Amino acid sequence: MLSIVHLEEIRGLLLQLPDLTGALESHDSRFFDMVKQWLVRSETALRNNRLPAAATVAALRGTLIMADRGVIPAGIAFSGRATPRKIRDASAADILRQAEGITAGAIRDDAARMAEGERLAQQIAAVAVRKGLVAGVAAAASHGERLSRLWTAVQADPDIGAASTHLAGLVGQTNTLILLDRSLPSPV
Repeated sequence: MLSIVHLEEIRGLLLQLPDLTGALESHDSRFFDMVKQWLVRSETALRNNRLPAAATVAALRGTLIMADRGVIPAGIAFSGRATPRKIRDASAADILRQAEGITAGAIRDDAARMAEGERLAQQIAAVAVRKGLVAGVAAAASHGERLSRLWTAVQADPDIGAASTHLAGLVGQTNTLILLDRSLPSPV
């Protein structure tokens, strides 16, 4: 299971794709190199999170390297003469499309789990605020300590204790505190 920080890192990589597509659309001569750099970053993020999709992205990067050396990848067709630039850009665009699917697929289950966790944390936070649990921990020294005390109070509460257990089981303890913190209406 990915942590929220790592999930957001990979989502951030996916959010760079519109800029890359814009570079292709504007005939930016750096498009090929931009895609290659994106693949390296994506591969690194996947590898650092021990996701097997890193191997597939690495293989796609290898295909891109071969396209740079003049080898036309399977499935790429051209209208007119196949110039080196056309080969590079068409290959990069196709590989980028494939890498997006692989990267998005690698985080799909974790993203769905976090989305469910966010909804549950918002419900728990709303009940905790309504019951005065948030106000009860305001005297703690640090933000982390206040959040930890709030979580302890939430777990002990008979009305939302079961939901807190479900949340912790769904997203893990560290992610739970992050989601709870984000769900509170103002800093704890």
